[in-house]
Amino acid sequence: MSSTGARRWNIAETHYVVKRKTKMGDKFVNNYQLLHTLGHGRFGKVKLCERLSNRETPSSTCTNDVENAASVDTNDNGDAAITPLVPPVLSSPKARLFAMKILSKKMLHRLKDYRTEPAVNQLGEERDDNTDEDAAPMMMRAVTAMDRVHEEIEIMRSLYHRNVVLLFEVIKADDNDKVYLVLEYMACGPCMVFRPDTKDFYSRVTGGTLPEELARRYLSDILLGLQYLHQRRICHRDIKPDNVLLNDAGHCQITDFGCAKAFGDVTEDGGVTGATHANAEPVLLSDTVGTYQFSAPECCSGEPYDPFKADIWAVGVVFYIFLFGSLPFSSESTQELFNEILRAEIILPGPEESGREIPLCPEGQDLLLRLLEKSPEQRITIADALSHPWLVQDEDVDEPLSF
Repeated sequence: MSSTGARRWNIAETHYVVKRKTKMGDKFVNNYQLLHTLGHGRFGKVKLCERLSNRETPSSTCTNDVENAASVDTNDNGDAAITPLVPPVLSSPKARLFAMKILSKKMLHRLKDYRTEPAVNQLGEERDDNTDEDAAPMMMRAVTAMDRVHEEIEIMRSLYHRNVVLLFEVIKADDNDKVYLVLEYMACGPCMVFRPDTKDFYSRVTGGTLPEELARRYLSDILLGLQYLHQRRICHRDIKPDNVLLNDAGHCQITDFGCAKAFGDVTEDGGVTGATHANAEPVLLSDTVGTYQFSAPECCSGEPYDPFKADIWAVGVVFYIFLFGSLPFSSESTQELFNEILRAEIILPGPEESGREIPLCPEGQDLLLRLLEKSPEQRITIADALSHPWLVQDEDVDEPLSF
């Protein structure tokens, strides 16, 4: 199955919210039982949840009265609302756990920034009355965090790949403040964890940095996932360890598409309109999003840049963290950080600094430095990275791009 003609991932969209709580204190949203908290974010939290079958729906033990066909719930205004209960989908024991991202609409609507876009006429068409071809008319448009969540959902509904976290269901209702995103559960968490006290990264698998064999597998997974995205004209724009999660088989999957941008529309069969990334016209962006420590040099210059090439630099930073447990550039001042990224040499720490007992082999050093090439034109491509001598030792590299 090719990456550009892969199947469309049909997510469930539920437009009602039934919140319940048992006498024992167990909480439920529709047919999901909420378990412990996996993490917190600016606009909400992520909870581990279990999807219940019809036989397990706690209709007889809820503090709210739940009938066979309807449930009495309370909306955010305190008003009672009758909501029909849709029978939950039966699931196998291995597929019952999910990660539920719970977001507040009120908070999402409050945060706004401004986006520069081509000016449009009253018919909604881009204006073409400008005589200067090099200076197309532009306009500023306010964009809320809620808008970005909608964009994230639209991107994720088209994604179906073994190295990308899947979105299964979106739950939202007009009379409820919350948006619930039901995602594939990544049992082993981030590929590397940051320690604020020592300002370094460690692996929960090894307790420190990664040996070359494990770094090779992780890097292959990330590059394959990113290649799939880029071939679908999607740039991620926030590749970092927190957004690369490990499944229970020990493979990496890319998550969090809140900063991602898609160039092209997804068709009904899961394809992408327009040219594929290999023969498409280059795109340039001017805004800087994501996490600054993973920004490419061209993102720090203030000039328009190719976001697809910037993604590759970010992969190089993650690879550096795998090997040495630290960032290549880490100044706390944003201006100093940008200056370092633009001009400072890449230093490979020695054994005493990194804790590596075995130095990185020459082939690994070559790939790392080619990923962290400051010139975007000379930076290695994903295809060339996947065929690099250091990576082809990984037996999984030639697996299909999508499931």
